Amino acid sequence: MHKNIIIILLFSFVLTIQSQVEYKKVIEKTILPTGEIFKTWENNTEYSKIYYVDQNHPKASDSNPGTEAEPLLTINRAAQLVRTGEKVVIKRGVYREKIIPKYGGESDKKMISYESFPEDEVIIKGSFVLEEKWERSLNPTQYSEKLWMTTLPDSVFPHQSPFKIQNANADDIKIMPWAEEWVGRAPYTLTRGMIFQDGERLSELVAYEDLVRVPGAYWVDSSGTVLHIHPFDKKNPNDTKIEITFTPHLFKPEQIGLSFIQVKGLTFMHAGNGFPRTGTGSLFTNGGHHWIIEKNKFDQMNSVALEVGALWVETSDLELREKAYKYAVENPGYMIVRRNEISNCGTGGIQGMFVKNALIEDNHIYNIGWQDVERYWECSAIKVLLVTNSLVRRNLIHDVEAASAIWIDWNNHNVRVTQNTVFDLNMCCNGGLFIEASRVWNMIDHNIVMNVHGIGIYGGDSDSLIIAHNLIVNTDNSGIHCIVGTDRSMNGRPFTSVDHRIFNNLFETEAPIFFDSAQNYSDNNVFDNDFDLVGWRKKGFDENSYKLGFTTKFDREILELAIYTQGDIPQVETNDLFKYDFNNNSRNSKTVTGPFNNWTGKQYKINIDPRK
Repeated sequence: MHKNIIIILLFSFVLTIQSQVEYKKVIEKTILPTGEIFKTWENNTEYSKIYYVDQNHPKASDSNPGTEAEPLLTINRAAQLVRTGEKVVIKRGVYREKIIPKYGGESDKKMISYESFPEDEVIIKGSFVLEEKWERSLNPTQYSEKLWMTTLPDSVFPHQSPFKIQNANADDIKIMPWAEEWVGRAPYTLTRGMIFQDGERLSELVAYEDLVRVPGAYWVDSSGTVLHIHPFDKKNPNDTKIEITFTPHLFKPEQIGLSFIQVKGLTFMHAGNGFPRTGTGSLFTNGGHHWIIEKNKFDQMNSVALEVGALWVETSDLELREKAYKYAVENPGYMIVRRNEISNCGTGGIQGMFVKNALIEDNHIYNIGWQDVERYWECSAIKVLLVTNSLVRRNLIHDVEAASAIWIDWNNHNVRVTQNTVFDLNMCCNGGLFIEASRVWNMIDHNIVMNVHGIGIYGGDSDSLIIAHNLIVNTDNSGIHCIVGTDRSMNGRPFTSVDHRIFNNLFETEAPIFFDSAQNYSDNNVFDNDFDLVGWRKKGFDENSYKLGFTTKFDREILELAIYTQGDIPQVETNDLFKYDFNNNSRNSKTVTGPFNNWTGKQYKINIDPRK
């Protein structure tokens, strides 16, 4: 029976009710855990008009018509003019502004697009160069020639100064009760403002007295007006370029629900956003649907780079909260986030609540989590909640501090996380790949998870996870960890951790799998020689699994992984859900354990950048 158990279990518990003939019609497409084809869309607009923005043009003016010969000066002016079926093309330059689109598109054939001129670098910054004069920092309790001070008058800010807003005040945390222990404590009480010296980010400190000991740091007085800094390299700030943030959002429609918008080829930098989990993205779609966000760069955000969920606000106002949730439930989603580069964000890269029919693929996300606030449980390179019928694939994620790589959170349905590479993660508690608080089928397959301080793949308070054909190397905790981690419940029923299907995975880690329930299935995995397979079998698992001595060597400069085994990787049976391997090579019903189908010998080298 063991030869057919995977197919029997998956077809019995995973696939929606349909005939075998109907299923075979769709197996060449990407399949979600319930056997449905993943449905997505594309921009098919033939644009009827182009508005040009070119700040370097000698005739640039916001009173111009926006032609290439008479371009607009600012992107935001174009955002007030462009209508459905039209686009904005932006030429090279640094644009220090907040973009507030006025209109959305109508369909895939009548979109609105914001994009860079071909080959031009367009940088949108939420900061301005501070022109105020710096003086020596004088304080009754301390004086040092290393320290400088200036005053930030309200007149320098077009809106409310982010240096007067806490990362998360008591009201913010009131709607995130799981974080209530952090009320009144740093870094939540620090400001949302950011400061850069010649492009390098300074760190905000809690106490003025600490400033003298920390080069590259700043402190803001209680009024949010007087700024004290300790520059890098003992420099005089009057002789350097000091930039300070002035806005939490770089691109945000004022109207809720603008849809069919494309943002392409732009660089976004320096957003002074905060810690609440909704409404904080530097690019915030504000409850829209059918956006395409592609080939952009996001760098140096105080919290989150971009936010794509249907929920546009979380609030203690019960009437508004009910309205927002009702809107989010009815929102169709269909967000596409692909081929973006996201780096140096304080808490997260891609975020959203009520994410439906979404495609998140081919993104490069790194250097995430420098705020080091994992324990308020909202930090991840990708963190999306209430996710339905969605695909997260081929993302390259690495160098993550105090955050997960991919976190699919709360009551998720029919989500597939596949062909991602994540490595060098330093977390306290959660998993590199983490599906939380979900009861129906979700799937994690053909991923590479390496060098994790913590758990490799984590199913917390969840049932019915399919975890197959992954390579898991060097985790401090379990490679795969499925437990009930809290005393919470959903719809009046306490969470359990049962009906998981763990098979065809390849482990080079001392503690490969941990369950807290015997009501799970695990088999046809390959473990390294240090694992106590005999003891594990006594618990009823992995009757047909193998131990095989193997080692890995990873060259992160070229993203090459070398695998050396003491024997051949065994063949196993698989399922039409797994028609393709990590590199999109076709699989047959007989294949090999792990994410690579074309592994035939005892040595294997592969570039593990999934975007190639």
